[in-house]
Amino acid sequence: MLSSKTLTGRITTSNTRLFAIRLEVSKATSMDIKHMILIANSLDFARKAIDFLVYSGQAHSLAVCSALRLFFCSGLSHEIEFWDCSSKAE
Repeated sequence: MLSSKTLTGRITTSNTRLFAIRLEVSKATSMDIKHMILIANSLDFARKAIDFLVYSGQAHSLAVCSALRLFFCSGLSHEIEFWDCSSKAE
């Protein structure tokens, strides 16, 4: 019986949220659309997703920025909106 183990590092909630944003933006930018709305329960993570400074989730941010660069360069009328949708019941 063969076994293989790989060290993956520490996965945090912030990395999980950034990865979700990365998947959303990557999927949306692969479609033929001109207007994108990103709905998040924390605009702090949406801001961090387009922040390319050095931090633990930097790879996700770089992927988001790269996808958005291609999206914006492919048409002058392309735009993105960030909506804050709190997940807390009021």
